[in-house]
Amino acid sequence: MVDIYKLLVESEEKRAYVKRIEIREVLPCFTTPGYIRFIAQADRELSELIPIVFLRTPPGRASYSIEENILTLRMYNRLITLFPSGKIAVTNTRDIREAKEITEKIRRMLNEAYLEYRRRGKPTRRELEAKAKLTWMDIYHTLPKLDCGDCGYQTCSAFAVAVYQGEAKLANCPHLKGNLKLSGVPLSSLGL
Repeated sequence: MVDIYKLLVESEEKRAYVKRIEIREVLPCFTTPGYIRFIAQADRELSELIPIVFLRTPPGRASYSIEENILTLRMYNRLITLFPSGKIAVTNTRDIREAKEITEKIRRMLNEAYLEYRRRGKPTRRELEAKAKLTWMDIYHTLPKLDCGDCGYQTCSAFAVAVYQGEAKLANCPHLKGNLKLSGVPLSSLGL
């Protein structure tokens, strides 16, 4: 009998850009007593993937240095910093078991970014700069300001903050029309 699940896992592993992330150093966490922070190393460089991960992350959950190509994410209740060399720094983790779970989530996230990179190519500097300077007010200014609640939020400003934090998508507003742009860049290419 053929194990379909095993075949799918093997197929995914063959296409994966990052096959392994190794935990190299475990230290006490600064912010949460009894927790750890750790440094890990991916088996590949991440320089081409970091901009893609940045564009896929809600702006309120990412801090990106375009010049250094270093990205810090606020996800899974912790800070995760990705370096071009493949180094990954993670805070606020209970123990080594949870550290392994988080590195697997990061590996999957990086491989999803790799698939997007293969489909779409390298993002433009203009896209990266537009996303890096995006604020919730920029999102608010694109909204119709009806405060109708049709998006599930009482006001357009609350909806704009939710989009900025990644809790909602612009598509949730039924009153938006056309291809919205910020600094000439379509908001859809910024993951909103």
